[in-house]
Amino acid sequence: MRRPLSSLLLSLFALPLAAATEPPPQAFSYSVYTEMAAAHADAQAGRSLMDRVTAPGPRGLLIRFPRGSEARATVYLRSGPLRYAADDKDELHLPDKREWRRDNPRIELSVQPLALALDFGG
Repeated sequence: MRRPLSSLLLSLFALPLAAATEPPPQAFSYSVYTEMAAAHADAQAGRSLMDRVTAPGPRGLLIRFPRGSEARATVYLRSGPLRYAADDKDELHLPDKREWRRDNPRIELSVQPLALALDFGG
């Protein structure tokens, strides 16, 4: 069963990230990750059992920023804001958390990202 995705999510998931026609949003809800993960699971459903068992699952959301941007993300949780900083590769890794999937917090980025992708922890 295919789940409906917004055109933004479809362009981010189905096309190479460099070919996406719209830039990724600077503020979004955590449901962006959950919909991307669901689309990945749907795509995996058509593969063989061995491929599904050995393929890694997403561990969260990977956000890439322009070089040297010192980007930050703020996740607005019920308990208060939680802040993350991009690493030395100008990437920010937001984890997959059950609470976040349930509450769907708003995420705001300090810098316009280059790409949003599933983080497979590779």
